[in-house]
Amino acid sequence: MKIRKIFSDIPSFRTVEFNNNFSIVLGVAKTKGEGKSHNLGKTTLIELVDHILFGSRDSDRIKAIKSNFQNPVFTVELSVDSEKRLIVADYSKKKKAAFPTEIKQAYEYFIRFQDDYKDEFRKVSIRGKDLSWKPLLLKLMGFNERPLVEKYEIESTIQDYDKFIEMAASSGMKREGRTEEIERLEGRRAELLRAIGDLNFGNIEDSTSVHLASEIDARILVAKRALFVQRKELSAVTEAIRHTAFVEFSSERIELIYADLSIYFGDQVKRDLSDVQAFFQQVTENRTTALSAMKRRLLERVSSLEEEISSLNEKRAQYLQLIVTRGSIEIYRQLSTQLAETETELSLLKQDVYKESIQTASAERTLLKTQQLTLAAKVAAEIDENDSTFRKIKEHYRQIMAEVMDIDSEIVIEKNSTGNLDFRTISWRDQSLSQELKGEMAKKISCAAFDVALRIVNNNDSGFIIHDGVIDNADRNIKKKFIEAMKKRSNQFDFQYIMTAISDDLPESVAEDDIVIVLSDKSEKELLLGRSF
Repeated sequence: MKIRKIFSDIPSFRTVEFNNNFSIVLGVAKTKGEGKSHNLGKTTLIELVDHILFGSRDSDRIKAIKSNFQNPVFTVELSVDSEKRLIVADYSKKKKAAFPTEIKQAYEYFIRFQDDYKDEFRKVSIRGKDLSWKPLLLKLMGFNERPLVEKYEIESTIQDYDKFIEMAASSGMKREGRTEEIERLEGRRAELLRAIGDLNFGNIEDSTSVHLASEIDARILVAKRALFVQRKELSAVTEAIRHTAFVEFSSERIELIYADLSIYFGDQVKRDLSDVQAFFQQVTENRTTALSAMKRRLLERVSSLEEEISSLNEKRAQYLQLIVTRGSIEIYRQLSTQLAETETELSLLKQDVYKESIQTASAERTLLKTQQLTLAAKVAAEIDENDSTFRKIKEHYRQIMAEVMDIDSEIVIEKNSTGNLDFRTISWRDQSLSQELKGEMAKKISCAAFDVALRIVNNNDSGFIIHDGVIDNADRNIKKKFIEAMKKRSNQFDFQYIMTAISDDLPESVAEDDIVIVLSDKSEKELLLGRSF
């Protein structure tokens, strides 16, 4: 899949036609002393492509376009299996994803924006726990990701059991220090039994009396005990849902505080705080989802027990119709209800009522931990035994880093006994580990090299890569080497490489037809959308 063109019904929008393999979107720097050009439309162009094709979140730039142009329509023309395909985004209508989730995920590492060069493996756009990105990365590296996915799913279930056991233990009623209350309830129980014994049941048949006393009442008592326990657990879970673990967090509120203090609130601070806010929201949502699932199960159990008790009470009422003495039925109903409640409370005080449920949960958690270790071993074996594709990625990455930065470097996957994986890049100089990859420009080139290495071995669709600002602030020599490396590989392996750059010190090796558009603020018509806003 290659991008041929992007155009719009906005008359002032500048249509961009991309080359088959290598394209540069160029921004012309401002006059000397005014710094480098921004807000020309380079990043906006990339965000439009990402938003139209893969339905990414509305960025500030996309929101600005929607608010400044009435119902704009954009079209991206693609070449898919050598056939033309048009993807239309009409912003007057609700946007639908142009591609399924698996295609969007496959391009996760093939579009990087200017703030995506801090880590080769976890981009800013990747949110959530390891499950949200590590299996995908493992798949792109040529491994079977299913053992890792199953391991994470089991670990999530184990965490649910941990939360349940913790809540059950903290909510459980203990016997210690409750002697006086137990004595009081035992006395109350004896009084109720005497009162029931004094009732006149007339000529009720012995068989019916036995059935009433030994079966129906016993079953009601068991059901009410179970209902009491389930309601206690439900109360604990409901209380946990009601009390979120995080306070309200708003970057807008913090911005107002900064304004009151006359402190500059920069765009980077705003983005960082927005990321923190999104993280808090995600953690809270995950926690609420787990607790809500537990609450649904408890509600179902409570409903089932209430129906069972209602049915048993109806049966008991039928038997009581045989009682002759007037008023005995109502008195018996009241006394037996009080007796059941007293028996339940007394039983709960004499034992840890959550012991059985905690033991069951602990046993299942232990079984899951065994499965977790088995899957951890499978993950380790997969990394060790099926690394042919990964070795190719490592080699392409190493070659690019040596060619552009003169750094001997490598991608490594570290694994531990629990099956957790860490992805890292390392470098060395004169056979000793070095810190060269921690430099800002080295890290940016490393990110780009990783993406290109992934594309080379995952290029069944002759796909594209887009890097926004990857060589901004680089010296002339690095720019020259990087552009030559990208042009050579995009032609050799038939993928499309698109990069944005500023005109400062652009090497002479760049051909005129490599540049697909020049954006400048010398006049509004030279901006991407034909005017500033």
